[in-house]
Amino acid sequence: MPLFKTNKVLFCLLLTYTVQYFSSANLNLYAQEGVIFENPYQKTENQTDVTSFTIYFTKKSNLIPKQDQIRLQSVADFLYRNKNYEIQINAHAVEGKTNKENVLISEKRSLEVERFLLIHSVEPNQIRRLFFGNSKSPNQTKEHEALNRRVELILQQMN
Repeated sequence: MPLFKTNKVLFCLLLTYTVQYFSSANLNLYAQEGVIFENPYQKTENQTDVTSFTIYFTKKSNLIPKQDQIRLQSVADFLYRNKNYEIQINAHAVEGKTNKENVLISEKRSLEVERFLLIHSVEPNQIRRLFFGNSKSPNQTKEHEALNRRVELILQQMN
């Protein structure tokens, strides 16, 4: 079987966040500034500067949304590395029929956040939980109901 020599050129295009790489015919690799593509796993804020943030829940749910699990993971990592810090978990709920039901829902939300932190190696003495039901909700109108289904997290140094 005869062998034929072909002149095929392989162009390889690799995209990263800030650089595009091109391969030429003589197999040299060239780089030039490229386009930054949106990455769903990329951090959207600098987590080391965050001392407080809020997690919003769906109605009568205590499941932490996926995007907030990523934020909470960075807080757990920070607390694991900095044993002199603690987190205060303030849970709220305004979707129950009674005040007792609101307190139970907010307690379940605070327990879920605490459980997440404990699973990710945060020490129990670094976690303080409070649950208020609807007693500290700023607005109890139907339009603002989603804003009242929340857990507020505050990072602070231990005394």
